[in-house]
Amino acid sequence: MKKVTKKFSFIALLFLLAMFLLSNLALAQEKEKKKKDEFKVYAGVTFNHLNIDAQYFESSFAPGFDLGASYKRGRFFYWELGVRYNNPIYNLAPAGTPDSVSYTDKIFSVRNLDVPITGGINILSITSRIVGLRAFISVVPSFILGVGDNDIGVTKDRLNSFNMLGQGGIGVDIAFIFIETGFSYGFSNLMKDFDSHEIKSNPMQIYLNLGFRF
Repeated sequence: MKKVTKKFSFIALLFLLAMFLLSNLALAQEKEKKKKDEFKVYAGVTFNHLNIDAQYFESSFAPGFDLGASYKRGRFFYWELGVRYNNPIYNLAPAGTPDSVSYTDKIFSVRNLDVPITGGINILSITSRIVGLRAFISVVPSFILGVGDNDIGVTKDRLNSFNMLGQGGIGVDIAFIFIETGFSYGFSNLMKDFDSHEIKSNPMQIYLNLGFRF
């Protein structure tokens, strides 16, 4: 009788352990389902400026554009990984350049490949399928692909090929459409070769993007 009781107790213990493991697995799967995945594509307008040494150049804001796509995961807290083609235009003139000089004689464009790595919160995560309000910060490795033709002598060889940007912004989601605006700042100088030395020239950008989420 005791042997039967011990055997029954052992079987019951195995059954309870199996039920515990299965319930934990089901709970983990349920939590996984609640996590929201999104794919996003967007295009936008940018306004670009160089924080540059005024001893050598004068800089003012100039428009550009960007195109990008990203993968986003999470609800209240979320992370996002993307890739972006960024084409800023900089308005740059040697110090003392007269105002009569044409705008097109003072600009140059840079073609960048950016990889934004983002973390953020969705304040309206409960209603995120319909409407959302997000705040986010990003680290953005940026690689120069090329430089457009220009009249001020800027070439790809005269620029640092890599920069690390800090970025922050806000986003609004409405159904399958989203709008994001933000600001980014480069921690390194854009220009590396001027009169045989590097000059202060941190890139700055304000952007406004419109896109779709799936």
